[in-house]
Amino acid sequence: MQNENKQFTPFYWMTQPEVTERKEHVREFVNPDNIPWTDWLMPGTRYKLLYCDLSSGFFNILLQVDPGTEASMHWHLGTAMAYILEGGFHYHEDDKGDTNNCFTCETGGSIHQPFSPQGCIMLGIMHGPIAGYHEGNMVVIADAKLHYEMAKQNDAVKLTTVVGYVHEPEW
Repeated sequence: MQNENKQFTPFYWMTQPEVTERKEHVREFVNPDNIPWTDWLMPGTRYKLLYCDLSSGFFNILLQVDPGTEASMHWHLGTAMAYILEGGFHYHEDDKGDTNNCFTCETGGSIHQPFSPQGCIMLGIMHGPIAGYHEGNMVVIADAKLHYEMAKQNDAVKLTTVVGYVHEPEW
């Protein structure tokens, strides 16, 4: 019997590349236009779940916010990044992300209440859950699992890249 132990070193991967086997149900490229919007955590907001890692808690969304929407106070338990594709939002009048092509990094521990006068669409890259408050009380911990389940109820995860488990968990 041939020794099947391979010595995996950086040199091995540089000289023995193998193309990852494609799984039939996995798409490499997805057009978000083919994903339905799912109502998000507050009135006037919707999202499309693009990527969801159920074990690490990372997830990426397209977030659509109606004009005049003021978010409820929320706390980022992990870092969240946003790239504004259309419209804008801000936390303070003197620091507005009110143009396309703006980027913000909301570090873990940030507590704020953004406002979007003209509405916006942004790409959100979340490295952990968001805790939402109402009247001073924490009312939701919105993690990757919650976003996945809400989108799944809306039949909006067929094109989502879901990783983190060998198969979809049966909760």
